[in-house]
Amino acid sequence: MKYFTVFFFTIIFSSCRSQVDIKQNNIKQSENSIVNDFLDAELKNESYKKYKDYNIVIIEDAGNGIKSLNAYEYAYKDFHSNVKNVTLEDNLRLGWILDSLELKKYREKIINIESYEWKVTDFKNIKVKLLKFEELRKTTNTGKYLKNNLIIFLSSPLLIDKNNALLSFEIGNGDLGFNSITHFTALMKKKNDKWEVQTSYWDGVVN
Repeated sequence: MKYFTVFFFTIIFSSCRSQVDIKQNNIKQSENSIVNDFLDAELKNESYKKYKDYNIVIIEDAGNGIKSLNAYEYAYKDFHSNVKNVTLEDNLRLGWILDSLELKKYREKIINIESYEWKVTDFKNIKVKLLKFEELRKTTNTGKYLKNNLIIFLSSPLLIDKNNALLSFEIGNGDLGFNSITHFTALMKKKNDKWEVQTSYWDGVVN
């Protein structure tokens, strides 16, 4: 298994993890900043250049963070099963900010977190439409596709501490239902009051 890092930022490990709070009707300002900083940077990627005139559709269900935790845990276990002598440099470079015991604790907390539903007002710098997943599935089943639309599945950020968070992202075009362009879970790090992708996890492969 080949592991490589696209972005490298130094992680300062926090000895005190913040509590994962029960979701309410609105996401917190810190979570809102994570989402908008992520989308601002991600949608400038060359991969989406040919879709610049497409509308953006966000799937309403943001989940409760469990998807992001699952992706991180899968990557963590896969890496550590293949690399026996993990160094501090590995931990810093690949974003291993939670060990097995901490993962278990966070999983127990997430059980009590309700799924969040996105609101149009959550997205500050782009114009979006919201769509329930069931409606997307209906368009696929009936052949009434969402042409000229980019469709985004975006999770509610899972704050690990004040400087680190996990967020899952999948994007596809709706011309023939849902044609996936990319999907990954990102470890976001706050740097100079901006949230940036430090490391990405694809089904156990670390980028």
